[in-house]
Amino acid sequence: MNPFKAVANLVTAKRRAAQQHAEFITVIRQAAALLSAGRPLSHLWPEVADAHSPCATSPAPDTRNPKCCMHHVLATQHTAALLGEPYFTHITAPSEPAGWQQLSATLTLAQDTGMSLATILYRLADALEAGEDAHQAREAASAGPRATASLLAWLPVAGIGLAHMLGASLEELLTTPTGWVLLVSGAGLAVIGRRWSARMIRTAQEP
Repeated sequence: MNPFKAVANLVTAKRRAAQQHAEFITVIRQAAALLSAGRPLSHLWPEVADAHSPCATSPAPDTRNPKCCMHHVLATQHTAALLGEPYFTHITAPSEPAGWQQLSATLTLAQDTGMSLATILYRLADALEAGEDAHQAREAASAGPRATASLLAWLPVAGIGLAHMLGASLEELLTTPTGWVLLVSGAGLAVIGRRWSARMIRTAQEP
């Protein structure tokens, strides 16, 4: 695959994931607002679904996990209400599956305990937004170290090229035992350094 196309696909996928997460938070806030206005939970999700445009896909009426768009996912919850099933237990997309699991657990907890569902949903939306802000802050903070690690990874190759330009013999490096020892040792240290840097960055990004 073309590396430029791969990078473009990665950027597009990240942008789509961010948009879906933002839409998921909007759904929670819309549901909380309608509950505060007195809407019953059993008729809530079709009304929220109407606030989101449907995609071109037309899932079957008995589909438990459409995965296509927010409108169809929310519309399926009316069937769950009629069957007396917990909401969103089968949903994994759009947005992250963990978010749907949190929403399902929140709805179940509120129904079992009699707590104010609208208040809990508002708090869930606030927590998800705070988590997204923290994630973006970690991504921004780690951008510099990632760039530095990538630059350092290419320095050995640049050093060999510079040495060749200054008159060093690459033939001796590749044909003598000492050259091979230096080459293998340098490559091994470069790989270790790359993995070590990646591990430190990954650890710093963890919440």
